[in-house]
Order: sequence, then C-alpha cells, then structure tokens
Amino acid sequence: MNQHLPKAIDGLIFDLDGTLWDASNTCTQAWNQTFKESGHGDHVLDDATIRSWSGMKVEKIFDQYLDFIPKSSQEEVLERYKHQESLFMKRYGGELFPGVKDVLRELSESFKLFIVSNCLAGYIENFISFNQLDGLFTDFESSGNTGLAKSDNINLIIERNELHYPVYIGDTVWDQEAAGKSNVPFIYAAYGFGKANRPEITIAAFDELRQLLLT
Repeated sequence: MNQHLPKAIDGLIFDLDGTLWDASNTCTQAWNQTFKESGHGDHVLDDATIRSWSGMKVEKIFDQYLDFIPKSSQEEVLERYKHQESLFMKRYGGELFPGVKDVLRELSESFKLFIVSNCLAGYIENFISFNQLDGLFTDFESSGNTGLAKSDNINLIIERNELHYPVYIGDTVWDQEAAGKSNVPFIYAAYGFGKANRPEITIAAFDELRQLLLT
C-alpha cells in the first residue's frame, strides 16, 4: 500500500467523467441539440470543449463558456439540456476507460465503492444503468441533486456511510482541491481530462488501482 494512503481504507469514492468513462461526445450532441431548440443554433460545441469543463458546476459553465445565453434564459436552456442529456445518455451512453468494469468488480470485493460528481441529477443513475453496474456502488451524490460543492458532497457520503478512511479518485485539480477540503487522500487519474497540482499518488491507467490498492 502506498505510504500516502491509509492502511485501513474503508471506502473508494470516484469522480465520474474523465475518471470512469468518457461521455463527452454524447454531452456534445445533447448541448448542440439544446442550442438548436432554444434559438442558439449558430453556436456549436465540440468534444474538446466539453472535456475542458468536466468537473465544473453548471453555473460556472454558463458564466465561462455559454455567456451568449442571456441570464434570463439560462434556466430554460438548462431544463432543455437536462431533457436532452437524459435522452442521449440512455441511447448512446459513453465509453468506459479500459479495465474499469473488471477492476471495479474486483475492488468491490474488498472496499465499498461510491461516486461523487459535479454532474446533473440523474446522470450517475444513467451511467450505472447504461454500463450494467447495478449493485457495485454503495452510494453516490451529485451537485445536481444537492446543489452543494464537491467537497460537501464528499462529506455527505462520508457521513451517510460512516466512513473513517476513504480515498477519492479523480482526474482534475478541482477533484484534488475537493478531496483536500474534505481531508481525504487523493489519487490522480492522469489518463483523464484534466491536470492536478503535484499529486502525491498518480495512476496512468485505471487498472493500476489493482496493484495500488489490492496488493
């Protein structure tokens, strides 16, 4: 076990996008369909843009990337997007990173598994359903469900499940900061979408969690 990890880990909390799977193309399609329906069809997103804002709360996404949408229309556009995202996600889903399903099953035999993501409500459920991962995760939480920051949602998972030595796995500096605010060790998924600030523990592929956590 890595010296920066607790010896008695009792929970693995995962970020979702950029850590477990890549659904950026599906989200791109959902956003572009939303723009067409809401009178902003001259604006088109690409997958790279979607990946760049992965992990951000939706309020910041509107401010930094979708400022062409008037504030008075943002709520309506968001509701349209929520509908489109659910439709596209159920149909197309995303692509799991190599080894995710098998490694999650192995990890679940030794640890309780959780997800905390800054996604919309219902997104995690669609992820689990699309990939047939029912029963693997003990609990999950999202900013779309609670309206809270990621660190607060990590704390909710810890409190609800009476965790003492959890670990958070994510792919962005925002994940790293959230884990730090919750005083939870952080494992940086370097294969994902973002960067981290001199992380103490890094994995270059998801299946490296086997050796890191199971040996």
